[in-house]
Parts: sequence; structure tokens; C-alpha cells
Amino acid sequence: MERRERLVNVGVLACGLLAAIWLGRVFLLNPVDRIHINHEGFTYAGRLLEFREQLAAGYLVPQWCTSFRGGLGSAQFCYYQPGFFYVASLVPWSVPAVRALGVAVAVFALLGYLATYALIRPRFGRLAGWLGASSLLLSVYAATNICIRGDLSEFSAMMLLPAVLWALAGWLEQGRLKYAAWLAPAAAATILLHPIVGMIGFVLLAAALIAFLLETRDYRRVGVAALVLAVAIGMAAFYWLPVFLEWDLVNTDGAFVGHFFYANHFINPLKLLGFHYRQKGGVPLSLGLLLVSTAGFNSLVCYYRRRELSAPQRRLVVFSLLAILGFVLMMTRASAFVWQLVTPLQRMQFPWRILTVVTVLTAVVAGASLPWRSEKRRAAAAALLITAMWTLSIHYTAYGLWPNVRVPQTIDELTQIYFAPDAKNEWVPRGAVLDIPKAYRKSPVAGPGCQVDDFRRQARRLSCQVRTAQATTLVLPHYYFPVGWQTTLDGQPVPLAADPRGLMRLDLPAGAEGRLQVVFTQTPMHRLGLVVSGVSCLVGAVWLAAAALRRRHRPSAVL
Repeated sequence: MERRERLVNVGVLACGLLAAIWLGRVFLLNPVDRIHINHEGFTYAGRLLEFREQLAAGYLVPQWCTSFRGGLGSAQFCYYQPGFFYVASLVPWSVPAVRALGVAVAVFALLGYLATYALIRPRFGRLAGWLGASSLLLSVYAATNICIRGDLSEFSAMMLLPAVLWALAGWLEQGRLKYAAWLAPAAAATILLHPIVGMIGFVLLAAALIAFLLETRDYRRVGVAALVLAVAIGMAAFYWLPVFLEWDLVNTDGAFVGHFFYANHFINPLKLLGFHYRQKGGVPLSLGLLLVSTAGFNSLVCYYRRRELSAPQRRLVVFSLLAILGFVLMMTRASAFVWQLVTPLQRMQFPWRILTVVTVLTAVVAGASLPWRSEKRRAAAAALLITAMWTLSIHYTAYGLWPNVRVPQTIDELTQIYFAPDAKNEWVPRGAVLDIPKAYRKSPVAGPGCQVDDFRRQARRLSCQVRTAQATTLVLPHYYFPVGWQTTLDGQPVPLAADPRGLMRLDLPAGAEGRLQVVFTQTPMHRLGLVVSGVSCLVGAVWLAAAALRRRHRPSAVL
């Protein structure tokens, strides 16, 4: 019996590993300088090159990107979610960026598969867990995020959601400390991977707490879970706090108007029930007919056999279905008044992004199959469904390569091509000019009586040798950002300001001579965020240690 269980576990794991590699193949099988046709192009590869460069220079929490925009710089990682790039940077840096992206995609896909399996298996069995986990990886929206949208951060956050749900459900139903210990970092990581998915996910978690409280009146477990989630938000503060408090320092206006205005992207919910189809430049918004049909069938079976359901089974199915209905409603125009009242929602750009959560919940319900009279037939049906999902995934994940696009392999190549991954120039410092004259792009522009030599551009650092014969000015080929920069000449502070184009300008006195260093350290709000994150981690660790000690002294007590 044990041997059979091991074989089953190996088979389930092998299926998940194969599906994860299948999703990552668009980065793993093609030449390292080519990328598949997607909305992001090769921006993730470019971002990863810069992220690696920052880490190599000792900046463990990257913010300013020196090599973007042809060396003019960008505040990209002051605002853009860093989580996926930390994981991709764990791949040896000798591995080309495109390959590293594929490895990271496969890792997150396998994590989503295993977490979904772990969520479903204790409640509905191994077959159900296998079906639900496979449904997630072979779903339409998982493929869409990789092969059409190219939004790897959103995909990775989507894959982490089942782990967060597993930890929360485990704590609420069992009160075991290990679940609370996993809940905080998993929920915090969701924010770091994609703040919008994190926002939707926390709404889902809050709804789960309310539902559990209304059913059980267990204020203690719900209260502890709420505090753990508050700690999780604090743990991610080094990222989100600067985003909120320094938002007005960059040109974000264009990212939420025109095509990106949220009200232009409400959907007809009937589309979710239809067949998957591709339209040029568009996003398939179907959940996939097979996934919906499987989830619908299991829902009907659970309803007719509702007296057989255990409390954990009933909670998982009923809550998932209600949450699906609520989130689908939020994607339709009927919810427009909510979007107008809750203005942070408008930063989502596309209401259909809620498909990240809806897909996860639908996959859970698709796996929530109760035992049949004949388990062999149940196993055969699950195998048939998964085979059909694999077949459809060939269509969902179809892709082609950009014919004339080459992915840069080094940071120098990235600097030479004017790499600007922000579609609406949203991470350009506010007031800066986009069309910088050629004379100002590559080298410093010195005023009368100023000699400049040995100009160097490195990760978050500009330097050159300066000598002045009279009071003069110097304009560096780099955007000025009003916070974070430290400027010294021969070790002495020098004022830094913006010229009319938004480039760095220095007013130098006569007789100045030495090495000019302009270094980006970190913004004030980033420092504050690091403090909040550190305190939150400390609070969580102290609570966890204290709870473990209480448990040791009271082994019969449930924490």
C-alpha cells in the first residue's frame, strides 16, 4: 500500500513538473536572443538584466535603473514590483536572461500546482487534487499571461494564491502554528510579485475571514489570522510604501487614461463561458468551456450530495463559488459604481485582471469531486479530463517568434538600444522631456570653462573627472529624480538640480577639480519602508517564537 501511494505521489509530481516545463517552454526551447510575440516583448528580459546589474553592484533592493532609456535612467523599480526578478535572479547569472525567465516561470507554475493539490487533497482526495492542480496550470488565463500578455509577474502572483489559501484554510480549520507561519510570507510575497493581484487576493482573504467568523464565531482564530495578514502587509512595506508616498514624482498620468482607462475594459460575463479564441492585439477572456463545465458538474454533485459533505469540503466549495460570483460581477459594468467609489481599484487598469483569482477558484471547484461508487471510473474520468485539458493547452499556449526582434544579452547592449519598458512613460520623472537632443544623450555637456573627462555610467552611479576655470554649469546625460541622489565633488557635497529638459544639472564654482560622483542610494520613503518591513518581520518572529513556546509547555492546547 505504501509503495502504491509513493507511486501515485511520484506520478502527481511528475505531471505537475511536466506541466510547469510546458508553460516555461516559450523561454526554454528557443534561441536565447529571440522572444515570442507577446504584449510585453522582451521587457522582462531587459528588466532582469538591469536587476542583476543592481544586485551585482551591492544594491540588494534595486530602485533606480541606470541603463534604461539609452542610459538616461528610469525610476522603474521605485514603483515596479520586484518579486519575480528576485526569483529569476536566483538562477546562475551565466544563464541568459531569457532562459532564467523560463526557469522562474516553471518554478512558479510548479508551486501553484503543488499548492492547489495541497489545498484540495485533504478535503477531496488525491484524484481531486490532481484534477484541480492540473486545471490551474492548463487553464486559459495561465497560458494567456505567458504566451499573449507576457505578464510574468501577474502569472507568478496568480500561482502563489493557492499557497496563501492553503495556509489560511489550514490555520482557520486546524489552528496549527505551521499554517500561520507560512501565511505571512506567502501573503507578503503576493504583494511583491504583483500589487494588483495582491490587492484582489487580500479582498478574497478578508471575505474568507468574515465567512468563517459568521459560521463558527471563532473570534480567536480569525483575529490571529487578521493580525498575521497585517504583519504580511507590513513585511512588504519596503516596496508598497514608497509607491504610495512618492507616486507624484513620476509621470503616471498616461498609464490610466485612453486605452488603459478601467471603464473601457468591463466584460460580458457570458464570454467567460464561451470558447477560447484569439483576436489580434486582444486578450482571450474565456475561462475555457471545459474548465467551467467541470466546475459546474462538481458543483451540482456537491449540491445533490450536500449531506455527505464535511465542514471543510462545504466551506471550500461554497466559499469558492460565492467568491467567483462576486468577482465576476466586479468585472462587469454592473459594478461601475463600486469602481467609482473605491478609487484604488481604478489603478487596476483592466477589470478582467480579476481573472487571476477567478481562474484559481474555478480550478479549485473543478477539482472538488466527491468519491464515486467506482473509484476506477472516477480515476478514468479524471485522466480523460486532464488529457483533454492538455490537448486544449496546445491551442492556448501556441506562439510565434518576433521575426526581427533580438533580445540584448548584456547590460551594455541594453543601454545602446534605448530600452523603455513603461508603455506610457509612466516611470519617467515628472516634468522630464522624452525627446532629448542627441548631444545630451551620451556625454556630459559642459559650460564655458569646464573640462570633463572619463565619464562613466554604472549601476545607480555616474562619475567623471571635472576641472573648472570659472563658475559654470555641467549637464549630465541622465534624468534627475528629486529624491535619492547624493552628489559629491572630490568628496564634498555639490547641489544637484534639473535643467529645463529634466536632466541632471550642476552649478560648479571656479577652480573646482576632482572626481564627480553622483550616486543613487535610496529614497526617504524607501528607508521608512525598510524600517516598517524590518519591524513587521521582528513582530512576526517574536509572536511565532512565543506561540511555539506556549505550545511546548501546553502540548494539548490548540494554538
